[in-house]
Amino acid sequence: MRLNLDPASPLPLYHQLAEGIRYRIATGALEPGTALPSLRDAARRWGVNLHTVRHAYASLAAEGLVRTQAPHGTVVVGRRAAGAEGAPKRIRGAHPDRSSHSRSRSASQGAREADRFLLDMLREAGTRYGLTPSEVRHRLAFLGAAVSAAPPVYVIECSETQAADLALQVSADWQVSAQGWSLERPGEPPTGVLVATYFHYNDIRTRWPERSASVHFVAIHPDPALAARLQQFGRRGRRTRVVLCERDATMAGNIAADLRSVLPSDRFELVATVESSVGSALTTADPDTAVLFSPREWGSLIPAQRADPRAIEIRYLIDPKDLITLGQELDWELRELPSGEHVPARRSRPASI
Repeated sequence: MRLNLDPASPLPLYHQLAEGIRYRIATGALEPGTALPSLRDAARRWGVNLHTVRHAYASLAAEGLVRTQAPHGTVVVGRRAAGAEGAPKRIRGAHPDRSSHSRSRSASQGAREADRFLLDMLREAGTRYGLTPSEVRHRLAFLGAAVSAAPPVYVIECSETQAADLALQVSADWQVSAQGWSLERPGEPPTGVLVATYFHYNDIRTRWPERSASVHFVAIHPDPALAARLQQFGRRGRRTRVVLCERDATMAGNIAADLRSVLPSDRFELVATVESSVGSALTTADPDTAVLFSPREWGSLIPAQRADPRAIEIRYLIDPKDLITLGQELDWELRELPSGEHVPARRSRPASI
């Protein structure tokens, strides 16, 4: 489970952590019975201390959203289950107005917390993607329209980060409910349309031979905008030095080959490296050297590492022609912008959100 925590935010880290988990419970991403990471594992995964995790879990338990029990640790209960089993019994003779006032106060507190969460989301949308609040509203409108009635689509990739990003690209152009499915997960995706990249053709054929024939494959390529993002590291008369980080040497070589199409050798000096630990390259790289992380490595960085101005995520885009062909083959409906304009006709490549 990926959570974006901001150490520079005025909101305490425990509150950000609890809010992220609370949101996933509310949206169904964390179902009742799901075990949350242990305190030690959570602290390591999200780059916080044990006290922060303990405080966040305690606040969720106080709301009846989770329950801590041995040997399962902290387990999601959910609002519905908490209301059936864990709701406090009414004390005989208690004044109904006082109980009503307590519920109203609790609802107001929940609304304030939701507002703070949404404000954080708007701030991140502006900081990371340059989106104004109005643009966020419009994008949510066309991304959410008719998604609930559409058949499920699972976009398969090697990491949760990249799978989720590619799924957003599919949903941005077509009226389907696309979800990311990482090959890091056990088992296989539920029944539905399967979309994957050619890079993982052999992986999918080996893991799910009965379903491989029905998988729809698309090509992906690095975002051409990457070169522009690296301009700040360039020096007059010299090539821009860029360090590519990956956990696997073969994968690092493949990504380096992909990047040659957007980072030509006459302008960029690209050095691929295999990290001993995630983000370790940031401790040794020069202050004026860009450090690129593959999608799965980026998803493993802690917030403080992602906030480093030298750290840049390598983003992949689905080939526009393949994306259009995919929707046509499956008879999907084009998603329309608020203006009534169809998305693929408006641009040459999928946009990010």
